[in-house]
Amino acid sequence: MSSAPAPAYEALSDDTEIDVAVVGGGIVGLTTALLLSSSGRNVAVLEGGRIVAGVSGFTTAKLTAGHGLAYSALEHSHGEEAARLYAESQLVALAAVSELCRTHAIECDLEPAANYIVARDEAERAKLDGELEAASRAGLAPRAVGDLSEVPFPAIAAIALDDQAQLHPRRYLLGLAAAFTAAGGKIFERSRVTEITGNGPFALCVGDASLHAQAVVVATHYPIVEQGFFVTRIHPRRSYVVAAPLRSATPVGMFITAGPPTRSVRTAPLEGGRRLILVGGEGHHVGRRDEDSEPYATLERFMEEHFDVDDGRYRWSTQDNFSVDGLPYLGRLGDAGNLYVATGFGGWGMSNGTLAALIICDALQGKDNAWAELYDPDRRSLVSGAKRFVTENVAITPHQLEGTLVAGSAASIDDIAAGKGAIIHSDGKEYAVSRAADGRLSVVSARCTHMGCTVTWNEEESSWDCPCHGSRFAPDGRVLHGPALHPLQPDRLPTRAAETR
Repeated sequence: MSSAPAPAYEALSDDTEIDVAVVGGGIVGLTTALLLSSSGRNVAVLEGGRIVAGVSGFTTAKLTAGHGLAYSALEHSHGEEAARLYAESQLVALAAVSELCRTHAIECDLEPAANYIVARDEAERAKLDGELEAASRAGLAPRAVGDLSEVPFPAIAAIALDDQAQLHPRRYLLGLAAAFTAAGGKIFERSRVTEITGNGPFALCVGDASLHAQAVVVATHYPIVEQGFFVTRIHPRRSYVVAAPLRSATPVGMFITAGPPTRSVRTAPLEGGRRLILVGGEGHHVGRRDEDSEPYATLERFMEEHFDVDDGRYRWSTQDNFSVDGLPYLGRLGDAGNLYVATGFGGWGMSNGTLAALIICDALQGKDNAWAELYDPDRRSLVSGAKRFVTENVAITPHQLEGTLVAGSAASIDDIAAGKGAIIHSDGKEYAVSRAADGRLSVVSARCTHMGCTVTWNEEESSWDCPCHGSRFAPDGRVLHGPALHPLQPDRLPTRAAETR
């Protein structure tokens, strides 16, 4: 974010007609918009905040077909042919990114890198053996790593997929945006869509203005439409990243562990020929982090133990959606109409987001796509994900019950220190109360505006997070992350509760 400033775009202020409306200014939205405009469509991108400032702007941007232990899992759940199609489609997405960079002369630190999966104990080694075989059957060319000096932290085994890539995600996506607008495409920032009506043509409500389109692509990471019943089929997780300049001993490649606790490592170029090391991990369900965990501190300890790092530290977090059957949902919703969606990337958004754009653009142009059926959002392959489906949805039930005590509850506002937040229960109602560094209190409704779950306080990021479907809100209630479309409403504590201050 600090190394790639972006131009500002105006908000939608007047009623507008367009061929295709793309909702969301991340990798899916911008790739789709550019490809469609290049085919002659009149396209507009609507972004609720700033483009490339959401999940796509905070990814570590590993561009690879090697998605952890994906192929052994896919083969087990869906069969060898599904795993083969998955591998084939991911490689096509990688090639598409390189081609877009070449065609539009996008400078984004795109560089080749091998992708490593690393085992730290015998249980993880056994998983690697299965993944090596499954990925090979899927048509990839993984290799067992003989010289473990290639791995920059302790390991007993590793497999590698060569000829993969990494890049600066924000520079890449801002390059797509520049190419799109240069071709006549329109981008509207700070234009949050709060309602989509119709079935082609569609009307998209943005404040007092409306945008009318023949087709709509919902590229909001977590879909803001419920036609696909995504609340039961995807589950959001947050993960954390720390980064620092390296003094020496730059590791070559991209690395991820074969099991938890996950450690994801890559480097990126800095000015002056130096490199930045990025270490990710410590993932958890949104709104359900162990109160005793210290994700940033834990990752920094790992980074300092294994790498020679300099001053100048960065910290950030991001959010990923996981499908219950291990495959993203990409394409048209329903058998008729022109409403499209992309979600459930499982932490691998650079290739899957690009693939989503390829599939959606083919569908809008009436072209056959070899992978569309595999990723069909309307598939009903819940048998393969039945156990996870039940587990995930049982886990969120308590948060949907009235009066449920949740992590972060407090007896009174006296218990809330500066920089903290808690749920206050008074007269049968829940209040989300936070205290700023200067001591001022913010009080908003504790009920997520998406489906009414009770939010929890995220101390690492000073936000209210929904443990059911991943919506996030600022202390004053503003929407930070969907699927919620509306802010938490300002509220007032009852006099009796407020008097405890």
